[in-house]
Order: sequence, then structure tokens, then C-alpha cells
Amino acid sequence: MVKNICIFEDEGFKNLLPLCYLRPVFELRCGISSLKEKIAGFYPEAKLHLLCRDYLVDVTKRRSKETSVNDLKIEGNCLFINGRILAGKDLSRRIPLDGAEEIALSEEVLIYARLTPKTIAEVFREDGHLRNTTIELLKKKVKVTKIKLDLISYPWHLINYNSEAIKDDYQRIGGGKVEGFLDKAATVYGDRSQLFIGESSRVEAGVVLNLTEGPIYIGKNVKVRPFTIIDGPSFVGDESIIDGAKLREGSSIGRVCRVGGEVEESIIHAYSNKHHDGFLGHAYVGEWVNIGAMATNSDLKNNYGKIKVYINNELVNSGEIKVGCFIADHTKLGIGTLINTGTVIGVCSNIFGSGIPPKNIPSFVWGGASGFIEYGLERALENSKTIMERRKIVQSEEDRELLREIFARTKNDRELLK
Repeated sequence: MVKNICIFEDEGFKNLLPLCYLRPVFELRCGISSLKEKIAGFYPEAKLHLLCRDYLVDVTKRRSKETSVNDLKIEGNCLFINGRILAGKDLSRRIPLDGAEEIALSEEVLIYARLTPKTIAEVFREDGHLRNTTIELLKKKVKVTKIKLDLISYPWHLINYNSEAIKDDYQRIGGGKVEGFLDKAATVYGDRSQLFIGESSRVEAGVVLNLTEGPIYIGKNVKVRPFTIIDGPSFVGDESIIDGAKLREGSSIGRVCRVGGEVEESIIHAYSNKHHDGFLGHAYVGEWVNIGAMATNSDLKNNYGKIKVYINNELVNSGEIKVGCFIADHTKLGIGTLINTGTVIGVCSNIFGSGIPPKNIPSFVWGGASGFIEYGLERALENSKTIMERRKIVQSEEDRELLREIFARTKNDRELLK
């Protein structure tokens, strides 16, 4: 009998950089929860294990204290599940915990592997990762089947699936409760079973909550101030402040964020600020990002053409007519910054000045349309430490080592600017 699940990263994480430089791919958010939380929620009786890039082990252990990380000394059978899966309503039926030893592929991507301890020991004898070579070995050892599931392969997939993911998460979590304060002078349109307001949260007079197209989930200790409009489906995480914002459908705001202005079909991971006027659309924003007053991104070309996005420094046609920007952790946008459709910005960069900067901005740079210089590592570390302390978060030595690692790994990206 299978007693374990292991959520793993595969080599597809490369196409989701820079958003997952500082976290395993399964910690990316889509909907109310992370990809990992969705998957694990379908197998509550199983012991959870995680498999990620080696340089992320320490920070992942700290975030998942009771979970084994990159330790494949597993007692009993194990169901390995790809961390890029977007778990839908029936994941545990589609991928049962118990069953014969087998692997399942979707267009040659490993979706899951149900393995015995003997096979685990043989396959992972030399390498503690599920790489393409590992998959080839598994094909020779166990039954191979096919499966079709939603898979996050590019950053814009997180945005495309977000509205439905919020609805699915809300249905699983349950709602229809107001545990906090909802002012009588706030306006609620639609079915109130689609509204959840968490403990100690306040929704003040003059706020409009529109449930006609989907649920609104507001976590604990949230402040929603006038004159905010929130259109469902939307999610606001614990301890965030929504301050006079237009929060359009398909938006997920993680914990401890400050949001104003207009946000549409976007995900803000956590601990980031977009407190002022300006537009953020069809975008994914990491942690510890600050978006200055009136900073705005474009998410639609004037000719309504398909938008190309730099993936690993090569232009890829997204096939979409609406793609905003993808901003990695610890990056800052100065006041009035204008960001083009499909722009990708790396870790610990600072973008400012007039004009429109390029669509592919590496990690650890300062500048804008007029050019860039390297953002010194030690200065970046000290700035990030100061900013985290403002939210009463102590930057650990593991955090600093991780930023040093990313600085080294992105050196060649900065060379392309010269």
C-alpha cells in the first residue's frame, strides 16, 4: 500500500525562471493556494516528501519544517507527482494513491510515478533527482501509461488558469462565512455563499464586492479600505491591505501585500507592494517587490497581435493576445515606470527612468531604457535585509546564501547587456 507522496521538480522549471529562482516550482501560486498545497490536499493520509533543486534545499526545509526534502530513504511505496501539475477537482481519482507500479506521461513529460522501495533504490542510486535520464530508466522498468492534465509550462499559464483555480480552491476550502467585520455600508452583489471574510478582517464602508462572476476569498487580518472594488473570482491573503483599489476578476493577492490602483488577472505572490495608482494586468509578481506610484504595464499590443516573451533569453510566442509582465523577487519599479507587454524582469533589479525598458531584464541590474549597470551583490543583500525587516521578517543566512547563488547563476545573463 502506498503511504507516501513526493512532489518533485522536473527540468521544466527552466521555462518558469526567473519566478522560481528563489523557490521550487511547486511553491508558485495559482488561485488561492500554491501548486504544492493543491496537490498535497488531495492525499491527506499520505506522508509528504519534496524533491527540488539542490541549492533550494535549505530554504525549502525551513518553509516546510515537518516535510522531508531531497531525502529518498522512504519507507514503503511512494507516489511521485510532478510539481507543475495544476490539481483540478478530481486529482486523487485521476491519480490514485494506491495501484500498480507504473509511470504516466503527457507528451513525454513525467506526470506521476507510483514506485516500490526496490525501484526507488535502483533508480535513484546515483542521482537523487527525477531527470530526463531517470525517466528513460523508469520506462524500461515499469509499466508506462498516458494521462492528460493541466500543466504549468510557461509563466503565462499561471495567469490563464488563475480564475478557474480560485473557483476550484474556494469550492474545496468552503466559504459563505463572514468571520470578520463587513460594514453595513459596503455593497455586496451576488450570491453571498460565494463570499468568505476571515477572522479579524475589516471590509469598510464604500467597498463594493461583486460576486456575480465568481467567489471572493478574503483571509485573516485583512483591511479592505474605501473605495475599493473587488470583482470575483479573486483572492486576498492574510494581513494584506487593499486600499482604494480596483481589483478585477482573476486576481490573487498573497499575504502581507499592499495594493492600490488597478489590478486585473494578476498574481502577487506575497510581501509585495503596489500601493499607488497605476495598472498591473496579466502579470505575476514575486515576493519583496515594490511597484512605484503610477508604474504601469501593458498587457495588450495595439494591433491585438500574439505576444512574444523571453524564455531563457529566447523569444517564445505565447499564442496569447494578453500577457503582462513577470517580475521576480526583490525587484523594484520606480515611479512612473512603463513596462511593455510580455516583459520579464529578474531577481534584485531596480528599474527606473523615462522611456520603455527592454523586454528581457536580467537579475541584479540597475537602470532602464537608457541602459543598465550591475547591482552590486553586497548592496543588494543589505537592501533586501532592510526591506524584509520593515515587515518584521529576519533575513536568514540561508536567504543570503540563496541570493549569492542566484547572483552567480545569472552572471551570463548580465553579460548579454554589454
